[in-house]
Amino acid sequence: VAERCSFLGYVIYAIFITGFIYPVVVHWIWSPYGWLSAFRDPEVAVGAWVSPGVVDFAGSSVVHMVGGCIAFVAAAILGPRIGRFDADGKIQTMQPHNSAFVGLGTLILWFGWYGFNPGSTLALSGGFVLLAEKVAVGTTLAASGGGLAAILMCFLKYKHVDLPPLCNGILAGLVAVCSGVAVSEPWACWVIGFAGGIFEFWLAIAIQKMKIDDPLDAAAVHMGGGFLGMICGGLFGTRINTDAAYSADQPCGAFMPGCGGEQLGVNVLAAVMVMIWSMSMAAILFGTMRLAGILRISPAEEHEGLDISHHGGGAYDIGDKVDAPKGEDL
Repeated sequence: VAERCSFLGYVIYAIFITGFIYPVVVHWIWSPYGWLSAFRDPEVAVGAWVSPGVVDFAGSSVVHMVGGCIAFVAAAILGPRIGRFDADGKIQTMQPHNSAFVGLGTLILWFGWYGFNPGSTLALSGGFVLLAEKVAVGTTLAASGGGLAAILMCFLKYKHVDLPPLCNGILAGLVAVCSGVAVSEPWACWVIGFAGGIFEFWLAIAIQKMKIDDPLDAAAVHMGGGFLGMICGGLFGTRINTDAAYSADQPCGAFMPGCGGEQLGVNVLAAVMVMIWSMSMAAILFGTMRLAGILRISPAEEHEGLDISHHGGGAYDIGDKVDAPKGEDL
């Protein structure tokens, strides 16, 4: 929704998403009372339960699919930025203003993932430090696999390599590995990241072809990477890793000998339910704001830029264009 959503719209959807949409999914999957939880306590929980629960260690669905699905619906309802598509519907390139900041932001996010994923062990004592160490290694390998995959896809399609696809590939690999990072071997984490980078690259192009303007490809990275990650969380979990991260009662991945497809089925069910919940609630939220006329800024404000029209000044002092002295170039 960047560059055309109103400040009031930002405030309303931030409150609604963090206060209602996201907590419901957290309860489903991470609460001891949740109907999709692998940590369900049968002594205190009542009601329906999809046994044995979901393997989503660090939030491929709980965190990333929720955000990515909402981003997809929000961008569709809000509409594209002025000039993003021409009269014939052909996409017009809008390059990022500062590639160095794009790369720096990606590295900061990558660094933050070492708190996000290893921190999901919730403890370091009792041997959990060993699990956290393995998760950190898997996180690194998934990021590298995703970045490599995106660069390869970029070269195959455009015959050159570029920074934004690399950055989104890294993030997609990190998103995808969140589900199964604790139950997968390091080599599998790299494979998951590589697959995530490929899936995100082509999904971003597909979303553009649907005439949906997602400036940061957030839907492709988080919805696409999260959905693929949930599938991989049900495919690559080994018996020994699943025992260490969850319990001996938790099924292992379908690709592993003697494990079967039970965990894959539960993970796919959870991903579909998260998608249905997030998209339907987002449609109600953003559709209501659009009908009320409070979602999008005016065309004049969009042309002027949100920094100037809403926040009192431009973010970048690029100066006024001046004429060069005769015979000289600036």
